[in-house]
Amino acid sequence: MVREVANQGSFSKAANSLGVSGPAVSKQVKSLEERLGLVLFHRTTRAVSLTQAGRQLVDVLNRGDDEISSLLDKLSEGQETPSGKLKINAPMAFGERFLIGPIAEYARLYPNVIVDVEFNDKRVHLVEEGFDLVIRIGALEDSGLIAKRLCNFPSKICASPDFVKKFGTPNRPSDLRQIPAIQYTNATTGPSLSFKSQDGIEEAVHLTPAMYANSIEMLLESTLKGIGFVRAPAFAVNEHLKEGRLIHLLPKYQSIPERCVYAMYPDKRFLPLKVRKFIDLLSDYLGNMDQDFEATVDHFTPVAGTEIKQ
Repeated sequence: MVREVANQGSFSKAANSLGVSGPAVSKQVKSLEERLGLVLFHRTTRAVSLTQAGRQLVDVLNRGDDEISSLLDKLSEGQETPSGKLKINAPMAFGERFLIGPIAEYARLYPNVIVDVEFNDKRVHLVEEGFDLVIRIGALEDSGLIAKRLCNFPSKICASPDFVKKFGTPNRPSDLRQIPAIQYTNATTGPSLSFKSQDGIEEAVHLTPAMYANSIEMLLESTLKGIGFVRAPAFAVNEHLKEGRLIHLLPKYQSIPERCVYAMYPDKRFLPLKVRKFIDLLSDYLGNMDQDFEATVDHFTPVAGTEIKQ
């Protein structure tokens, strides 16, 4: 039955092929997963695909009983000692600045895990592209994935002194409408920003982009050159603010929704030990990054440990 679901890429198609009901197929696969303490299939609303353990099982289903038994024993042992391949995706600038240390430490602690890291800013399909987890920042879309919030990730609205001299200092969010903006290409909200005042009043502002970029470095360089203002991570602009190369705009307004760092993965049931150990290490590491994640109110609030269903 596992092999048929894998071949069909669907529980319902496997059921039709086997001449049984869809719920019966799903129930039997789930029962096998529970006995093994493993997830054999990643399930999303768009696709069903094999996990690494599932691929190994399907590979030996046509072989002898002894070989299947040996594989099941090996997979069960993997729940005590992290092993296998861990494929991770994370944003480029954030990954290179904050994740290379904990990822290297993870590889040192768990030599039986082959770590495969991709740092880029493209949107990836976690299940379809074979990732065990992805790191994401900001407001989350409804994806059917589990998201564990690791820490807050404040941002600031900034512009160069020359830009402020030319266009004036905005006093309220609506003042941003008529001045050029530098827009992050992959922003889920498009060219708009939302704010909350000290009185709790919320306001959304549609921006007028002068430039789009998918790189933090390009966003910063364009802002420093006075092309437009930008909303950028605090870690990327704090040094420029201290040196006077950038000016913090609208400091009395809070950007909403709150930006956080999340670890996202496909299935909470029987989370592989290799993934759980990585999330635990990353959560501990980011919880100590208050200096680099300086907020506009000059403090950092770790919120590790909150899991939400997307």
